[in-house]
Order: sequence, then structure tokens, then C-alpha cells
Amino acid sequence: MTEIKFCLSREEFAQQFAALPQHEAWGALQTGNGRIAAESPLARVHRLDGSDDYEPTFTLTAAEPTHTLCTVVPQVGAAESQTVHAVHDGSGRLIGRIIHERSPLGIRQAWRIEEAVKQCSAIAYKGNIRGWIAYWLISPFWAILALLDLLNGDTHPSRWLWAKPHRARWRMRAGGGPRKAALDYNTGRYRADTGLLDARLLYAQAALYGA
Repeated sequence: MTEIKFCLSREEFAQQFAALPQHEAWGALQTGNGRIAAESPLARVHRLDGSDDYEPTFTLTAAEPTHTLCTVVPQVGAAESQTVHAVHDGSGRLIGRIIHERSPLGIRQAWRIEEAVKQCSAIAYKGNIRGWIAYWLISPFWAILALLDLLNGDTHPSRWLWAKPHRARWRMRAGGGPRKAALDYNTGRYRADTGLLDARLLYAQAALYGA
């Protein structure tokens, strides 16, 4: 197991780098919890100017030495219920695809990473069962909580009050054994196993999941 722990930071310090032409400095993937600026982040995330909020186009670059890790571009012709992004390396070779769709029952969002070389995939469903149960149990009290928040001076309670569960774990089968987690997202942090999937695909998925 080759484990990397990192987070996606959208703080101001994480956007202080020279963006690529026709791009904006969007954020950075860095080790730790994102509160302290890393001198050399795992990847800098450049977002193409004017790209769609639901189908963003990203370029991820390494800090030192500076080079393109991958590009993340929406694919045309995907099914109506899917959003598909193709991930290419710096030379334009296809690394894999990231597919955003619904779970088989249509209840939760699903994210699937497909690696082209190994021809394997990992899938995650947004929010675990415990998180969704807590979310719906507290829903009858939203109006009261929102009112209390407004009385305390917060004019934007919806920023936290209606936030849906975000926990996600991308699982895959490796060597016919039990399902293993290639990527795990919890409380703002990612834990990635680059021995299971290409690190660039995992970084691309983190950028899309945080978009």
C-alpha cells in the first residue's frame, strides 16, 4: 500500500500562483489539513476560464519542477444521466475517465474512476448511511435552526445548515480479493492508495469532487 494523505484547499494562499493562459488559479492539493500553505503542493489546480460549473475543465500541474500532471476535460456524447470527464497526461495520452452519475437506486450521487491502462475501476457513493440518517432526522428542525442562526447575525445559514453528507470511499477489487479503498474522503481530507490507481486520476477526482 502506497498511501498519500492530502486535502483540496481553496483558501487564498492556495491560489497565489501564476495560472496557465486562459485559466484561473483555482486551488491546490497539498499534504496536511490545508491550514498552512505548503511550499510545494502535490498539485496546483488551474480552471479553464468560462468552463461550466457542472462540467468544469481543469489542468493540474506539479509545483517543482513545473510540468503538467494531467488535464480533466468533459466528454461530449455522454448519457443524459451522466457527466463524464476524460483525464489525459501531459503528452495527451488517455489515463482514464471519471464518471458522475446516480446510484443504482437513484438515491445518491455516484462517482466512478476508470483507469485505462490497468482497466480497473473504483466507485463511491456520496454520503454514508449514518450521515444520511442524521441529515434527515435533523431536517424537521431546519427552520428553527435557521431562525436562531439569523438572530445571531449569520445572514447565510444555508452555507452549513443544508450541507448534505459528503463522506465518500472509492472501493475496488484488487486481485480477486476483498474490496479495497483506492480513495477515501472524510472531513475535508483525502487518503489515497496510489498502488491501486494512478495518482493523477485520484488527484483529478479530488478536484472534481470539490468543484
